[in-house]
Amino acid sequence: MAALPVEAVLVVFYGPEAHHVTYGRQVRGGGYTKDYIQLSRMPAFIDWAERLFPRPPGAEVSVPLTYEWPGGSRRGDFVYKSADRPHLKWDTRDGAPLAWRMAQSPTESTAETIPGTPGLEEFEAAEGEYRTLAAKGAGQPYLVAVKLRDQPGTLHVRAYLDGASSDFGFAELDRVPTPIADLARQTTQRRALAWQLFDSRGVAPTSSTENAIAALLQSADVSATARQLNSVDSTQLSDYLRDPGHGLFFDPSKNHDAWTLAPALADELLAAAPAILDLLAGHPPVGTDDDIAAEYLATDSTEVEELRGQIESKDYSVLDATASVKTRGSAQRAFADAVKANYGYRCAVTGITTRRFLVASHIVPWSEDQSIRLDPSNGICLSLMVDRAFEAGYLRIEDDFSLRVDRERVGGDAALLDSLLPYDGHALSLPSIEQPNLDYLRRRRELVDGER
Repeated sequence: MAALPVEAVLVVFYGPEAHHVTYGRQVRGGGYTKDYIQLSRMPAFIDWAERLFPRPPGAEVSVPLTYEWPGGSRRGDFVYKSADRPHLKWDTRDGAPLAWRMAQSPTESTAETIPGTPGLEEFEAAEGEYRTLAAKGAGQPYLVAVKLRDQPGTLHVRAYLDGASSDFGFAELDRVPTPIADLARQTTQRRALAWQLFDSRGVAPTSSTENAIAALLQSADVSATARQLNSVDSTQLSDYLRDPGHGLFFDPSKNHDAWTLAPALADELLAAAPAILDLLAGHPPVGTDDDIAAEYLATDSTEVEELRGQIESKDYSVLDATASVKTRGSAQRAFADAVKANYGYRCAVTGITTRRFLVASHIVPWSEDQSIRLDPSNGICLSLMVDRAFEAGYLRIEDDFSLRVDRERVGGDAALLDSLLPYDGHALSLPSIEQPNLDYLRRRRELVDGER
């Protein structure tokens, strides 16, 4: 998923009050802790909130919002008027967003970051989980909410730890850009809230884009260097040069390493951008059947939401007449979100759950049928190597969902054969809904057999 421009960030100091409202324990009398985080009633904060969460007619008290984190979401509200002050609310039955709660053994791959035993029902025991944070090496936790530009009603939530031990280095506050770390360190137990707007715009540079820019700036022959870029890098560089990103960016698909601070484009490259774009226009677009590459293409947030709506309404078509390279990226985003969630973010063959190693693989390739490009039953969540093996026909899926290794296609690559053989004859792990369409599997086998 691409990094998107940040519009605003809110940071909450994790003190006793934040612990009380996010822990989610039962307390005296069988009740629950508060289901909201109190905010500021200062006019400056209200102005900030009005810009981010404008109140439509008939919604004077609260505005609905969604809390999101990698692999999960929760409905809630931004409440303007309450007995005391504005607050961020969630459903009492669901509890606080997982990213703001405790877990016994948090890691980079868990939604939770703050270490502790959740769900204790005795008040003193639950309080003890807060008091022992420092002894556990957690340092000082902060709750972070990120509002992205052009994503109304959504807050991306994370937690970070300042001064944590090496066991929690994955969530160390020093990993975030300086403006966010400074914002967090402004907060204290008595002044627990800090907020800021950011003027971030454009397309964030990817690592490959940054490498390409460095090569172009150092090159004695810019034209030759541009022509040497592969199709994926040239596409990403073109998107960036058309709308160079600057400011703070955030990738919602990543956990703690989601941030990018993009500097302004160098003057010499800005002046050369039109000529470079003309050179890059000669490159063919990235192979549209390559699902892995498609997951790294630029997207349009509005288009992604429209395509998600199509999936919900069971309209799975994306017509070539209206599709661009960015549309391919947007379609893959919407398709991948549906497919990966359907499989519980787990490879259906290997069981791998590390998300950067997962891809939503089309059964019938993108180029073969415009009418089913978004169909979740035309997709399987696979790990990267398995996706490549499936695409190449090395690994086949039969009508009973059993896996077969095509030894003839694998050829003399003994290491690859050893990697695939453990799955030969095993059954695909299936989701409860949107299982692979048998007709699509037959079409895939026919396509592969036709390539012999």
